[in-house]
Amino acid sequence: MEITRTDVKLEDTWAYGAGILHGGWLLEQLAGAALERTAQPHPLVVSAHYLAVPRIGVATLVVEPLREGRSVSSLRARFEQEGKPKVEAIVSTGTLPPGGAPALVRDAAPPVLPPVEECLENQGMPGFRNGITEQLEVRLDPATAGFLSGTPTGSAEVRGYIRSRDGREPDPLLLLTIADALPPVTFEMGVEGWAPTIELTVMLRALPAPGWLRCVQRARLVQGGWLDEECEIWDSAGHLVAQARQLAAYKVPA
Repeated sequence: MEITRTDVKLEDTWAYGAGILHGGWLLEQLAGAALERTAQPHPLVVSAHYLAVPRIGVATLVVEPLREGRSVSSLRARFEQEGKPKVEAIVSTGTLPPGGAPALVRDAAPPVLPPVEECLENQGMPGFRNGITEQLEVRLDPATAGFLSGTPTGSAEVRGYIRSRDGREPDPLLLLTIADALPPVTFEMGVEGWAPTIELTVMLRALPAPGWLRCVQRARLVQGGWLDEECEIWDSAGHLVAQARQLAAYKVPA
């Protein structure tokens, strides 16, 4: 199967801080390129390793089809700069069911949130550019957003509503970006600073309905400079449409 190499420009639209590109958006770009090389219509699961920080500017997008099946196909996709891999993903593609399709087991429920108008808009920290909040409207449950007012609760959970600012309705590719769009749980734990993603896996579960997405992100172990984050994304009809899990780093407080 032919490997394709295409030069693309990584724009600063989704950058934050000192030109750091958003990991979820990078994942969406890789999965979108993979879909162009397969007959399958949707990503089913995408798993990426963030090997080095990609910089704004020209990058080489490499896509390698691995297997084309009748129900599931697999591809490898990565960004390279200066001949070195920056982000590499394995993308499995297929056909997603509609939301609300019959389930044998459904041991989950949407997060309970206040009305959207009672939630707090995450606009980033003063003096620190945040491309995520420029592109996405993120409204956080006040119960898990104490860090916005300098009074974090210590909880390892953040939840809220998310939608695109440009009117784009949720679709499977957008879910990949949103799976990494909530603030790190370390903020609400009172631990400041960047929490770079080492590995991120997103499972797409159903086609999302239009409207606000309800998202919850929580950690089970934050220890020794490493943390896990689990994220659930529920659509406006109350269907679980994506699940994500990542390993990230944080700076151990002095």
